[in-house]
Amino acid sequence: MKKLIYIFLGFILCSLTALKAQTAIADPKMWTVPSIYTMDEPVTWYFDFGNAPQVNDGEALYLWIWAPKNPTGNPIPIKYEGNRIWSISLTPTVFFGMTVQELFDNKEPFYFLLRDLDATKLTGTLQLPKTDYVKDFVESGKMMDYGPTDFQLGSTVSILFNSNLVEGFNPAPSTVHMHGGLNDWDAQQQFQAWLPEIREKTLFKHLGNGIYKKDIVPQTYFGVTEEYEMENIVFLAVKYNGNDAAPDWAGTSPDMKILAPGTPVPPPANFYFFPLKISINDILIITRDNNDRGQKLSYTIKGGTKTLTGDMEGAMTQQRVYINVAKEFKGMDISKLNVLVKDQNGKTIYEGDIPLVKVDNLIK
Repeated sequence: MKKLIYIFLGFILCSLTALKAQTAIADPKMWTVPSIYTMDEPVTWYFDFGNAPQVNDGEALYLWIWAPKNPTGNPIPIKYEGNRIWSISLTPTVFFGMTVQELFDNKEPFYFLLRDLDATKLTGTLQLPKTDYVKDFVESGKMMDYGPTDFQLGSTVSILFNSNLVEGFNPAPSTVHMHGGLNDWDAQQQFQAWLPEIREKTLFKHLGNGIYKKDIVPQTYFGVTEEYEMENIVFLAVKYNGNDAAPDWAGTSPDMKILAPGTPVPPPANFYFFPLKISINDILIITRDNNDRGQKLSYTIKGGTKTLTGDMEGAMTQQRVYINVAKEFKGMDISKLNVLVKDQNGKTIYEGDIPLVKVDNLIK
């Protein structure tokens, strides 16, 4: 009996020794690149152990995953990237041997822990969500969305575009390309249809049903230095039919803008006329406040058989032009002026008619 007790106590002591040999690792900071991805495309999971002194630089670490399942039944080695960051690259459908639908039918997130080979060091249970980004984007009703919100000049930002919300944009055969720039077109990557390498570089990936995605690193995509101070990304999506019989740009989306993290939201542009009522004897003042950086406005004003054109004066805060209606349209029997204002990229800022009231009506 005493022998059995000693054996039992021995098992307990061995178990306690094994427990003491295990070291809990502080949970890492985690993110994915790209941050927006579908279950059937490659993604890299990153783990930053900068705040985990239990882990040595370059130490061999392994992924132990159980949800939705462990595809190998064994710990899976992850790659040391340097600077105390480890990673694993995978395509979820391939990695788990499951279809996209099967992955989403399993409602659990990806559950796993990270450890050394002998499990003497291990994290607690970690998780990464399984997010149907395309479904969420379509249901949002947005034409464009992006992620992550804290992207930087040298990191990857993913841009989603819903072509179904641009009239006449979607019919095949066609491809969609990004014509964009940084800081209101200061540094540009244009879509140049006649250059195969630029067609490839600017190409959006079609995720199906008119939803497109573009992953870019702003610094390399737009060719700027790491010292460049990024304030925004501006772009429009271009439809390209891909044949000589059709124009290079078969359709375009409205202009879109993504503000860089930390950039304050600018006040909205404000376009207005003075005076509110104008006659043939007045001076018309056209003003636009809060313009984009580098934006330059021009005008075309038609009255009867006469057309005036020119550039508005000013800069980002305000641009303005004074039109001496009494002088320019003297002696003409006209009842309205047609005003068209565009920027240097051909974007229409305003188009419409200004009625000219009779002088007698103004006095009243």
